[in-house]
Amino acid sequence: AYLVDYYVYSSRCFPGEPPSHIGFSYILPSTLQSSVGLLTVPITSTKHRPIGQLTVEYVVIKSIPDYPWDMSISYAKHWEQRWSGLDVGHRGLGTSFQTENCANVRENTIASLKTASYHGADMVEFDVQLSKDHIPVIYHDFYVSISLKRKKQIEAMDMLEIPVKDLTLEQLHLLKVYHVAEGREKNPKFFDEDLEDHQPFPTLQTVLQELEQHVGCNIEIKWTMQLKDGTFELNHPFDLNLYLDIILKVVLEYGGDRKIVFSSFNPDICAMIRLKQNKYPVVFLTQGITSKYPTYHDPRCQTVPMAVRHALAADILGINVHTEDILRDPSQVKFVKDAGLIIFCWGDDNNDKDTIQHLKKLGLHAVIYDKIDEYNAKEVKESIFLVDARENQKALIALAQCNQNCPSQPQINNSLNTEKDYYMDIDNSQNMITTTSTATSLASFGKNNLGDDNIYPMSTVKLPSTCDHQESKEISEMTKDFSVCAQSFGHSVKAKSISDLVCGQTTLPEIYGEDESAKDCL
Repeated sequence: AYLVDYYVYSSRCFPGEPPSHIGFSYILPSTLQSSVGLLTVPITSTKHRPIGQLTVEYVVIKSIPDYPWDMSISYAKHWEQRWSGLDVGHRGLGTSFQTENCANVRENTIASLKTASYHGADMVEFDVQLSKDHIPVIYHDFYVSISLKRKKQIEAMDMLEIPVKDLTLEQLHLLKVYHVAEGREKNPKFFDEDLEDHQPFPTLQTVLQELEQHVGCNIEIKWTMQLKDGTFELNHPFDLNLYLDIILKVVLEYGGDRKIVFSSFNPDICAMIRLKQNKYPVVFLTQGITSKYPTYHDPRCQTVPMAVRHALAADILGINVHTEDILRDPSQVKFVKDAGLIIFCWGDDNNDKDTIQHLKKLGLHAVIYDKIDEYNAKEVKESIFLVDARENQKALIALAQCNQNCPSQPQINNSLNTEKDYYMDIDNSQNMITTTSTATSLASFGKNNLGDDNIYPMSTVKLPSTCDHQESKEISEMTKDFSVCAQSFGHSVKAKSISDLVCGQTTLPEIYGEDESAKDCL
């Protein structure tokens, strides 16, 4: 139980006299029935008489039950310096139910997310909530509209608004449902029932399986918020711990090596996700000072400085700010970054090429906007994470080729006493290759880049720096030709062991696949 003691200073106390103990309260764990709630307990005097009552708001955070935790990988506070000004597709290709200038593909669908990826989105942002049968689905609004035909007026049609939480996944997929905007206007916009990827309510699991691994995901957790007038956006029947556990289990199981960032307008959810798992980072969504949306009751949601304080207290990656507030006071970007936090931005103001470029110049780490096929200014429409993977692969192949042409032996240290033992110092080999890279995890050189297994054992490999400039140039050309040729045959290449990479070793890397003609590349 939690004991709360109350002390007061007497109006007639002497200087230095301690306060008097006047009463106490007990908060029993059995009274904390839900994950989030409001609790009132009596204040009892030292003479065991009631003298008042204490009302507290509480949050109970529980670990994910029956989940095999692995602490070997954590990106909770990880963000590369070069990941700046990322292009994030809002609900995929963008909001599709605005009155004007909206996307021509239904938002939050597989088709919308894939189209945004095709047009160079570094990440895609989408909203997740649970159906009645506890299946995480992708949908933004809390309500949907269902058409009802009048008995005597066959052509006329009424729309009934129902919360998503009250429909099972099967009902959401089988019923003819409309967006709330379509229902209120009685003007359906999309007629794509025969196209599977265009259907609303794809499951979170399907999205993570269908999208290519190089596409990052900004997963917004939908949850009801209390407005400043005391009303709620929705009466949620789910227990918050159960709600988050279901979503997190799906992401942890199917997220793989994908770059994923969680976000939510609910500050308690951000803190809970941070404590429930250690693999993925969290950013706190905030409206800041705005004239476009109703103000939330929670003061942590009302200004950027309050959001920063919460992010620091909860030890999360950063905040996601409404662009209206940034344009009102651009100095807030520096304030957030000086606090050591990552800053994203969202809002309708982002749907303009000049505004996007202005925000990137201010130093925003990511800009979330609609119609990425139209506003994305990249010359090459590729995700930055795909570029990173390709550069790592090229660097590894170049290092392997250089090892085969250098006379000295690498020094292998089998001890794993420090964190440096898990990394290859590429900086010491800059004179050997023309492609440079930052310190890269050996694990990242394995399964994700060149094959099914790591080509290095987990030990420190110090590469010699005896290759001259001419050899470096030749190695660069060999690497380029080797990559193109190997890819043309559809093969992946890896070394059999560390001995294959020893300088002067003539053993060729093993070619995977039945087509032996790929060996001509070597």
